[in-house]
Amino acid sequence: MTLCHVCGIEAVAQLVDLGPQPICNRFLIDPQAQQYLHPMVIGQCDLCGLAQISDPVAAGEVRPRFDWITYNEPEPHLDALVERITLLPGVSKSSRICGVSFKDDSTLARFERLGFLNTWRINPAVDLGIRETGIGVETIQDRLTPQMGARLRDQYGPFDIVVVRHIIEHAHDVLGFMSALRELVSPTGYIVFEAPDCERAFEKDEFTTLWEEHVAYFTPATYCRTLEAGGFALVEFTVYPYPFENSLIAIARRGRKPERSVPSSALATETARFRKFAQALSQYGERIERYLDDYGARHGKVAVFGAGHLAATYINIFGLAPLIEFVADDNPNKCGLFMPGSALPIRASVALLEENIKLCLLGLSPQSEDKVVANNHGFVERGGSFSSIFATSARALRV
Repeated sequence: MTLCHVCGIEAVAQLVDLGPQPICNRFLIDPQAQQYLHPMVIGQCDLCGLAQISDPVAAGEVRPRFDWITYNEPEPHLDALVERITLLPGVSKSSRICGVSFKDDSTLARFERLGFLNTWRINPAVDLGIRETGIGVETIQDRLTPQMGARLRDQYGPFDIVVVRHIIEHAHDVLGFMSALRELVSPTGYIVFEAPDCERAFEKDEFTTLWEEHVAYFTPATYCRTLEAGGFALVEFTVYPYPFENSLIAIARRGRKPERSVPSSALATETARFRKFAQALSQYGERIERYLDDYGARHGKVAVFGAGHLAATYINIFGLAPLIEFVADDNPNKCGLFMPGSALPIRASVALLEENIKLCLLGLSPQSEDKVVANNHGFVERGGSFSSIFATSARALRV
């Protein structure tokens, strides 16, 4: 058993051990270069049900080494979310609104377009003393301690609304990070939390949901319980649906921190779901390796499309590099580099034709699959086929 990031007691049973894994944003210039590896073990708390990485990779190791690396979060729901926030009791055009990271910029811009001009966002260099360039939320969560939150409150004053999108799942010290946010918000103010929903991924065996940058893997039940453990009282909770991964939105106020942890009422459901997922992962690894080995022998070469962290995770956790020729991606920043972990070359999509690839596994978000297939119609016309690594895709590879 290891310590739970939320309950604070040794109650986490280790269920998934993926062994030493690379950092998915560490693209290689030299395929022979030595790579940093870190053990990736995911467990589940026997008290609250939260799936989590007990030993996260240090923020300094996760920090991107290329300044062109970006991650996009879903935004179609933000107009409705901002409109709802403006209707909350006590919110007015003079409300002071704080963003925690660059991921909150588009939300702040929506407030500003509605006439809320008293907006501010933490500046990593000025406010957190971060001198490195190209940093992401991995560094912000590391620097935004309760002491730093109190200092920012003393310097800028408390805020009526604090927006924190897609960062709490990265937090190594979840309780400490929430304590820092409590320092920023006024006693009657609101904090708007957003995080990815892993419930469907666990139910549908979407194994690429596991990523070294995500410490906590929330479902609606474990998300709400985590916020309550951090001393927040939920005002509203919404699951915004998306084709691949839903967004969990919680609007909360400062509340009373519980004196002790008690078993979650949803523990049995959460435990059964993740344990099924963990068992399916180990079985899938054997099946996909046999499938690709047989496909290569019978039909021809295999490639992967999409040189992002989803494809990198899929290739690395199942050890598929010997069965794949290369990874196709038309991002000019990535072409010519090599994939982290596997050291597979990254080539433009024209290589699918040039190298006579027969099967291309789609490893980018399912929303982008139609566009990729349409842009590579020549590959299909020459007898090539596309399949998806995602179980919920209409093109899912059946193994």
